[in-house]
Amino acid sequence: MNLNPKQEEAKNKIEWPLLIIAWAWSWKTATLTARVEYMIRERNINPTNILMVTFTNKAASEMRERVAKVLWVNPPRSVYVQWNFPTVWTFHSIWIFILKDILSKYLPEELNIGLKKDFVIYDESDKLSVLKSILKNTLHLEEKEFPARQIAFFISNAKNNLITSKWYEKEIDSSIKEVVYKAYIEYEKNLAMNNALDFDDILVKTLAILRIPKILDEYQEKYKYLMIDEYQDTNAPQYEIVKLLAEKYRNLAVVGDDSQSIYSWRWADMRNIINFRKDYSDALIVKLEQNYRSTKKIIAWANAVIKNNTSGIKKELWTENNEWEHISYIEAHDDKIEASIISNIIKESEWDYIDNLILYRTNAQSRKIEEALMISNIPYRVIWGQKFYDRKEIKDLLGYLRVIHNQNDVVSMKRIINTPTRKIWAKSIETLDNYKEQFWLTYPQIIENIDEVEEIKPAAKKAIALFNEIFTELVKNSEKLVVSELIREIIKAIKYEEYITDWLSKEEKDAKLENIDELVNVATEYNGMEPRESLAIFLEEVALITDMDKNDERPDYVTLMTIHTSKWLEQKRVFVTWLEDGIFPSFRSMNDSHALEEERRLMYVAMTRAREELYISRAKERFHFWDYVRNPESRFMKEIPKEHIEDYDMWEFTKSWNSSIFSWNNLTWNSEWFSFWNNTWWFSNPPKIKVLANNDVSQFARWDRVSHPKFGWWIITSLNWELAEIAFSWKWTKKMNIRIAPVRKA
Repeated sequence: MNLNPKQEEAKNKIEWPLLIIAWAWSWKTATLTARVEYMIRERNINPTNILMVTFTNKAASEMRERVAKVLWVNPPRSVYVQWNFPTVWTFHSIWIFILKDILSKYLPEELNIGLKKDFVIYDESDKLSVLKSILKNTLHLEEKEFPARQIAFFISNAKNNLITSKWYEKEIDSSIKEVVYKAYIEYEKNLAMNNALDFDDILVKTLAILRIPKILDEYQEKYKYLMIDEYQDTNAPQYEIVKLLAEKYRNLAVVGDDSQSIYSWRWADMRNIINFRKDYSDALIVKLEQNYRSTKKIIAWANAVIKNNTSGIKKELWTENNEWEHISYIEAHDDKIEASIISNIIKESEWDYIDNLILYRTNAQSRKIEEALMISNIPYRVIWGQKFYDRKEIKDLLGYLRVIHNQNDVVSMKRIINTPTRKIWAKSIETLDNYKEQFWLTYPQIIENIDEVEEIKPAAKKAIALFNEIFTELVKNSEKLVVSELIREIIKAIKYEEYITDWLSKEEKDAKLENIDELVNVATEYNGMEPRESLAIFLEEVALITDMDKNDERPDYVTLMTIHTSKWLEQKRVFVTWLEDGIFPSFRSMNDSHALEEERRLMYVAMTRAREELYISRAKERFHFWDYVRNPESRFMKEIPKEHIEDYDMWEFTKSWNSSIFSWNNLTWNSEWFSFWNNTWWFSNPPKIKVLANNDVSQFARWDRVSHPKFGWWIITSLNWELAEIAFSWKWTKKMNIRIAPVRKA
């Protein structure tokens, strides 16, 4: 390919330090590939002296394929069999290779890193298993008070900041850190005893070995030319390793974009790229500012947002691509309409489904969008995350609700009887199954009389009896609690939050709690119904929704994902959703300037995923954390010049929505129905109400138009003080207690 002048400059600078600032879709991979070809073909550099480091296996594989193509050879399949080819792999792959190479040449006492050849690598579950054992058997601590996952997070944080177990004592400023210190020491002893290392150690141990002069000299001679991709995402050990390897010949080229640094929670340090000139004062800086993917207006918007960050390297992304459409701004009146508009745009478009990418801040935010897509029969896939109703915490709580509703639901009963863990193991459940088959009994009947089941051991009997006690109480509560309150009661009764979040990092814990909150949000839409009816209708609706999504393997589908996981993707049309202060940017970043700047970089990444069309959406009112909330428009919206924004035409959605309504068959129309529809404006600005509202019943009358967050806008057909019959379709009416139901007058 033909390189532009800046790419050509980066290609030709081989000796001495080079910083390539490669902004979104600036053909950095093509530039690096051309650079390698130039080094080998024109400068006669030995390919084995070239080291190229990437962050993901996908990026490394793509780079190897491209380099192999320009060199007219086959790419190596393993870092251990590279022939006459540059070393192009991920950080961890290369450092494991170096560790094994060194350990095969030197005696353990020469290295003094507590590791011998033929070591094993502990994955996350191995790590947690060891720490649980240490906490329980060595330190004699309660798991619930000091979760293994929390201790693991602190240890990983220490290693990524190059703090050894010996030096961690200086970090102690709380009781939890005192436990971490003791656990860290025991954990390191366990690793050494088992000749093992974890993923953090791969970097830490490599750094320790390279600090031995004769070994460092060997690898400095081996890798005289270094290229490091995504340099803004390097952490402290990675930074130090690269610095050591480049120290002798200083032929170091680093590539990155500080504006796409969004992984500080993984210990990435953006200062590594910003301070590159301080480390290498004679470095050449080449800025690849031309974007080859997005349109001019998308680039203009991205520039307008990111320039508000005070830290970072100044730049101006630009493109020669066509203008295309304005960037569309969807400002819906509520979150249900926001999701419906997005699905409608996709449905009515002539583009393939696969041309659409929907982005959101956290996984829990996908639920409304998923439902809207399913209702419109649009296939979709959630990438690097589970679909909402497939998530463990959702399936567990729905399992409880299903058995409360129908105690003969054996599948759900088997799911919940040992959730949370009650030590009711497979053998006991097998015995229950045998009794069920032999004596034609239901699970509840057997559980109720568990003392008579001789085959089950006393400890298991006690656990089953305790489960039965809890379950029986929940069934009683289902007679007086609407489904949203029943879910909360289940969570409390079985201590589910503690169960689902034990051993998790803060990020994983927050994600699961958000999912649980979102399930309660869904259930709250059925408030005001009779308790058992609210449970039945809720389960029926969920079953219909999940059934729509069953076995949908169509090759043409819409992609859904969080913005964090979208960094290496692009798509013709992108929707960025939930643009409200407190959500995006997140509430936690509002009073922290560094966190807010990272949120702005996240917004920049989201916008630059779009090639041709970009939609930004928000809801004026959102059903969030069990209540109607009204957050202001995201401050990122205010940073964009108005001339770049085109408000989405709500009338287009209204026409499409009405056409689907009036296409229903076999409807009986009368003057009252016609008057109702003729005078209803679906998108009027509704007032904020509470989930369990204390509505003034005297303000409601027969034939009043009312709205409900789940069922939309319909009409009261009869009213007997608090009890109202509301027609939610021409053939379906529901009785609701209008005083507490989440309804409002139109």
